[in-house]
Amino acid sequence: MDGLGRRSVLVGLGASLTGCVPSGPIAVTQSNVDAAYGKKLKRVVVAISVHSAKLTKEQNLTLLQAGELKQSFDSKWGALGISVDVIDVDGFGDKARAIGDAVARFGAEQWLALESEWILTQIQAVKAYGIAASLYDVATGKRIWRATTQLPDFWRSSGHDLVIKLGRQNAADQYVDSLTEKLRADGLL
Repeated sequence: MDGLGRRSVLVGLGASLTGCVPSGPIAVTQSNVDAAYGKKLKRVVVAISVHSAKLTKEQNLTLLQAGELKQSFDSKWGALGISVDVIDVDGFGDKARAIGDAVARFGAEQWLALESEWILTQIQAVKAYGIAASLYDVATGKRIWRATTQLPDFWRSSGHDLVIKLGRQNAADQYVDSLTEKLRADGLL
């Protein structure tokens, strides 16, 4: 097969495969809850730690960021009467102290830890990743809810800053929607 024929076949194959993938990321969340916990969420500190030392700076920029999560939580949980503060603890040496300070400053009743469980890269790009969420009661220190979410097929598009930022906001919205659905089903909202 000559060069032009090969290119035509590859372009055709690429075009046909493009239609086989979902139009955007779909957050899949599995959870469990402490059935004895009787409170609803009111004031929550969300502590995010998803960046990896194994990724480049550019790859880490494709992961969920505190700013986008804050916007999503404020929009979606604010409408439910829940106040949220989001902190990125990746930059702190003592993460527990940073979380404790934020909980005290905000007057939180619960705090939610978001941590990356795994990250799949393909050809130097983040293809998908998983986030573990653990919700704790501030008064008792007890974990009252746990969830894992798979965020698949995020960054098929180019690495332009605007595309990444829009993709992250979309991902944050879908992630918060998925958490909200599970927390509601588990009786915490």
